[in-house]
Amino acid sequence: MSDLQEILQDRSKLMELTKEVFDIVDKNGSGAIDKEELREALTIVAKDAEMSLPTESEVEGVLKALDTNGNGTLDLVEFEALIYDVLVALSSQ
Repeated sequence: MSDLQEILQDRSKLMELTKEVFDIVDKNGSGAIDKEELREALTIVAKDAEMSLPTESEVEGVLKALDTNGNGTLDLVEFEALIYDVLVALSSQ
């Protein structure tokens, strides 16, 4: 089993990874990821994956899709959904 598959199948490992990445992305230490922090993270991922950079509407779309409580930021649980989706995409390559 690959490391990615192991993380995807183990909720505690997924949350541990999510927390590590969350703390890196949450540049101001507010405990929430705002649109600017999300844009920066998505831009880094796009560059690393040699994809086109996210547009403003794409960043807003990701934020809106993941922001389940509608407060305009992502908390740790909401961010976990993004990490999960990224890992699924990576594991299928």
